Amino acid sequence: MDNTTTVDHVEYEVEDYTGPAGTTAGRLGVWILISSEITIFAGLLGSYILFRIFHPEWSEESAHLNIVLGTINTILLLSSNFFMMKAASAVEQGNQKKSAKLMLLTIALGLAFLVVKGFEYAAEFSHGEFPSTSTFWSFYFLLTGLHGTHILGGLIAIGILWAHAKNDNLGELKGRVALTGLYWSFVEVVWIFLFPLLYLLREGVAK
Repeated sequence: MDNTTTVDHVEYEVEDYTGPAGTTAGRLGVWILISSEITIFAGLLGSYILFRIFHPEWSEESAHLNIVLGTINTILLLSSNFFMMKAASAVEQGNQKKSAKLMLLTIALGLAFLVVKGFEYAAEFSHGEFPSTSTFWSFYFLLTGLHGTHILGGLIAIGILWAHAKNDNLGELKGRVALTGLYWSFVEVVWIFLFPLLYLLREGVAK
């Protein structure tokens, strides 16, 4: 008697994930990444705030920061995030060409942010302000430098997606546009905290 059981081979067709709805491995991975980055920035910002409370004289050092350039960078980053969100929406609507144009705008604004920050660093260096100058400048260069590194990483990711989208060839990478937009929003939120704490807090927290 033949006890062999035959199991038909079944092929499963998995559709490309094209939006952020639901829990996927990619979405979960991005949230884990963002959570770990929140821990890092929260620790640094918390330490900065505590130091600032006990060192009201830091207001004199922060007065040397260029609020105009900081404001310009804020506008650039907010605008870039707006275009990145629109790019994600365009992909969900099946318009990769439009998404590519919007991602290119995002990249241009992100690069402009880094260029402005480069000019700002150059000006600070020319005035003898380095990470080793004081604790305030150590925090400033650490926080803004770490944030700038995240900007660069995000731009590389967006650049890869743009290269595919401009040829209407995103394929299975469609879902990555929304996920990368989520990361880019995180980068924007970090700057929203950095800008007022570093640039706008001109008076000592403690009297």
